[in-house]
Amino acid sequence: MPARPKSRDIALGEYHRVFGLLLALSALVIWLDPGRAPAVLFFSLGGAVRPWLAAWRGALGTALRPALLWAALAVALAGVAQLVALTEPLAGGRPATGRLTYLAVLALLAALISVLNARAPGGRVWAGLMVVLVVVFMIPWLEEPGRMRRAQGMTYLHLGSPWTLFYGLLVVVGVTNYLPTRYGSAAACLGLVFILEYVGLTRMDWSLQRRAAVWEWVSWTFALSVRIAQKSAKQGPAEGRFEPLWLWFRDHWGVVWALRVRERFNREAELAGWPVRLTWFGLEPVGSLESGRALRVPALAETTLRGLIRRFAQPWRLDQVNGPPCETSCDRLDVG
Repeated sequence: MPARPKSRDIALGEYHRVFGLLLALSALVIWLDPGRAPAVLFFSLGGAVRPWLAAWRGALGTALRPALLWAALAVALAGVAQLVALTEPLAGGRPATGRLTYLAVLALLAALISVLNARAPGGRVWAGLMVVLVVVFMIPWLEEPGRMRRAQGMTYLHLGSPWTLFYGLLVVVGVTNYLPTRYGSAAACLGLVFILEYVGLTRMDWSLQRRAAVWEWVSWTFALSVRIAQKSAKQGPAEGRFEPLWLWFRDHWGVVWALRVRERFNREAELAGWPVRLTWFGLEPVGSLESGRALRVPALAETTLRGLIRRFAQPWRLDQVNGPPCETSCDRLDVG
């Protein structure tokens, strides 16, 4: 692989510093003067564009792109919410900003749930279900005019049971799917996004100004999660041939699909009598082996894994992760 130009590394370093500075500055402004925060926060959210473009390129040839489209919509809606916030007084609760932030959070939730069926075929049908999901969560919004008080010509959105239960269930599924992966810290940060949104939608006893500040923290935490995910994506690749492919799949599709693929792989390994089993962190030997002995991983192990994930990514994309398949045993696992 050709070396990356030094000028590009310098530009990337400058970008990281600016993004981090904007996040720190926007957090300070939200805390001290939330009325002026949207202007700074808008540029902080703009810093999410570059990581999204990198993720979009990395998802080429995979079934993850619909999820990234939802993520792009979430970033766009959060950015528009900050522009609208500039036209709304903080003391009035910024109801339009709250609605747009709510839509951004729903788009983010749809992105996480989309991964649960990020495979072919079936991706298009699932994408349609995600649209239905967002529409379902808009029902409380549509029901408002007949039962809630008005302020400045707009009603204040809130969620009650059973919507909160459904919301909480989907959040737990979507966030925990990534907690044990390299993106676990970013997933935890997204969990905070959903918690803040829940608080803003349920604490009707809070002052309008306090609820308006919550919308700003929701968008700021979202931008922070993007920054954390960007740093997590730069982790060094695993050694060998099998582990890079497995960890790439595990980290990008999450727990639900990784556990299912691991179970099927180990069933095949047991039937074939291979001296290895697939764990969360890669291949490990089974049985008693002498310390320091090198164990040759069967070439069919990689072929089997490729076959199990062929519905998630195209073959040429898998080749980009760890090269073309080997005809003979490629890896050695040191037991000791």
